[in-house]
Amino acid sequence: MTFRGTLIIEGRNEWHIVVANERRSLPKDSQATAIAAAVRQLVEDTNGAKSECIIAPASASCFFTILTINPKIDFRDRLSLIYELEKHIPVDAESMAADFGPPPPSATSHKTADGESAVAIAIEADTWSPLVESIEAEGISVTNIIPNVVLAVASLHEEHSLSGPGNLILCDGDQSDLIAVADDFPLSWKYCNLEPKTLKRHKSLEIQDSSDVLVVGATEEQLQLIREHIGTVSADSTPLLEHQIKGAGIVVAKPDSIHFNLRRDRLAPTDPLRPIQRQLSRLAFAIAICLCLIIAGSWWRSTRIEAKISDTIQAQAAAFKNSFPNSRPPASLLRRIRSEHSRILGSRNASKQIEAPESAVKVLNALLTSLPVETRYTIKAIDIRNGKMDLTFQVRRTVDAGAVAEALSQGGFDVAPPVITQKDAKTFNSTIQAEWREQESKGTNIRSTEAATSQNIETSRHQAHPPDSNVQKGDPQHDQIAGGVASR
Repeated sequence: MTFRGTLIIEGRNEWHIVVANERRSLPKDSQATAIAAAVRQLVEDTNGAKSECIIAPASASCFFTILTINPKIDFRDRLSLIYELEKHIPVDAESMAADFGPPPPSATSHKTADGESAVAIAIEADTWSPLVESIEAEGISVTNIIPNVVLAVASLHEEHSLSGPGNLILCDGDQSDLIAVADDFPLSWKYCNLEPKTLKRHKSLEIQDSSDVLVVGATEEQLQLIREHIGTVSADSTPLLEHQIKGAGIVVAKPDSIHFNLRRDRLAPTDPLRPIQRQLSRLAFAIAICLCLIIAGSWWRSTRIEAKISDTIQAQAAAFKNSFPNSRPPASLLRRIRSEHSRILGSRNASKQIEAPESAVKVLNALLTSLPVETRYTIKAIDIRNGKMDLTFQVRRTVDAGAVAEALSQGGFDVAPPVITQKDAKTFNSTIQAEWREQESKGTNIRSTEAATSQNIETSRHQAHPPDSNVQKGDPQHDQIAGGVASR
């Protein structure tokens, strides 16, 4: 995987600066400003290199430990974890930059009954802040601070497909990093001299019988020494520096694959948007261009509208001269044209038919015709307005109000459900709102007229012939017919 960014690696005796394919080494005692100037020079000399920078502290600058977290402490509470870490390393909580990670599920040997465990890696912020500030001052954004061992583990995991528990021995001269891993996650990390007693202790504490051991960067003598005290091991001939550079490329390509990043706490960027400053600048430039285009489009559209308005006014003036040859076009031409148009319409007797309101007498007649005669009720008020009617009456039973509403509905009214309230123990007040249906009511009136005519003929027939003995004076049927005839 080709690395196209900027990488600063702290070695045992020198600084390694990698910018794309260009590399440079500086003495270990170089000042932060000199390192930043060298990085800036390489970035300018390299075309296509990204300006984002990764700093990789050496093993001697890092602190590693495993914390047993009290169940009362939330793993997301970084401040509590930092103060808990202060008890295990010789650095004040206010002077460190630390990151924490939970062991993967495959690390069963690191689970405790007292609570969850967390792997912690820390560095002294005062030691690294001058370098970070100097690089930032050169206009280069520091995005990550990752130990070089973590970068090497990421590269080895990518190349050798590490899975499950395993052990790594990273040799750098007469020093070595003894690391126990689960997949690509470090569970144990010791930086010490490569000597027999160290290897024996590491084997007894960390190396299981089924664990694979991978050795990186060892000479033939060191590899023979390791095999004498560790046993069967696998060797990787690729230099350790190359694995660290490849691990930096993995960080750029897969940021979420790295478990620890010390660019936080006191080493956190002052401007959280600094890593994406270039992208934000491009976005602002694109927005400015878009606004300029919108303004130019609005100006062009308003110019076209003004031209059309001018052409319309000229056409109206020409039409006015043709219609009124002896008149000069007035200033308010459109108002004059509208006035003349209204005057012409008025001279042609163009008027709109005004709808007359519905006759209240006709609605009242329909109401009286539709009221039931078998039900007892007392009408208190009738309000008729343009075909709409409010009828207020009193009944002895609530069902009587429903009977009245049903009768009005059959008589040609659109009736809303009656509103009933109890006045006393034997009386109910009811209000019905209805609207007269004129089209249907015409048929109803015709049928009522025909019924009244037939009843009138029947009455005349009874007057001409002796009445039936079953029909007596005061008979309700007789009264109903008489009432119907009288109402016509």
